[in-house]
Amino acid sequence: MAEEQLKADAANPAPTSAATNEPAKTPMKPNPPTLLSASAAADDGEQQTEKAVQAAAYSMRPAFGEMFPLPIVKSIMNSVMAEKLKDKTYDKDVAKTWTLEIADEVNQKIASNPKVRRYKHVVQVMLGQELGAGGFYNSRCCWDCDCDTSVSEVFTNTSIFCVCTVFGTYQY
Repeated sequence: MAEEQLKADAANPAPTSAATNEPAKTPMKPNPPTLLSASAAADDGEQQTEKAVQAAAYSMRPAFGEMFPLPIVKSIMNSVMAEKLKDKTYDKDVAKTWTLEIADEVNQKIASNPKVRRYKHVVQVMLGQELGAGGFYNSRCCWDCDCDTSVSEVFTNTSIFCVCTVFGTYQY
């Protein structure tokens, strides 16, 4: 390998400076930055189009416009609860099915929303009989308070109360 290099150097000597007998310095051309690119030839073969494809960057935090859409989720929860429970009276036998229907419909509508692409969400629904007594509902979670959030909405009529909570966590 070294012998071949010596023969190639002897055959093509590098230009030298006449005064110092040192190899002449040629200016270095900077290499242009390389991008991932895809070239596509036109149908007639005359033109080629160059498209730069950027490498996908991995984001650890949502951008400002990509936060969990609380107003949209609230309106979904309110509309589903009002639609399902508007003229109902409490019946313990069908309360379980109402709870499941509300949770499933809220889950499907949130999942179909394009603004929650990188969020996982959990829907929790609690339904009970309205007897005039007060109640307290509390929830706790361990999460990243910069990116993750929750929202709750309450529906009441003369015989039913319903609390729907959605927890949204950002997928890293």
